[in-house]
Amino acid sequence: MPVVSDTSPILGLSAIGHLELLQEQFEEVLIPQAVLAELKVGTDYHGTDAIQKALNDGWLKLKTNRLPDHYLWNWIKGNLKQSHWQWIWAWK
Repeated sequence: MPVVSDTSPILGLSAIGHLELLQEQFEEVLIPQAVLAELKVGTDYHGTDAIQKALNDGWLKLKTNRLPDHYLWNWIKGNLKQSHWQWIWAWK
């Protein structure tokens, strides 16, 4: 079953060498663009190699959706951190 993830579980599990637990539990993990940016892939931050491998293997996937021009989404985008509103919208 696919799941949408925020930054913390991915970064935390990769930092302690157990990112595979997400794959074992959910098979497919989707992340919005803002979460990908927060994961620091391509840097020397501890655990980012495992995140890059998960992206390359295809079970960790970037999920993008075009946001509607709607009052509620405009409010959400104006009042929540970008990674949080993209996480909410990725469920669509």
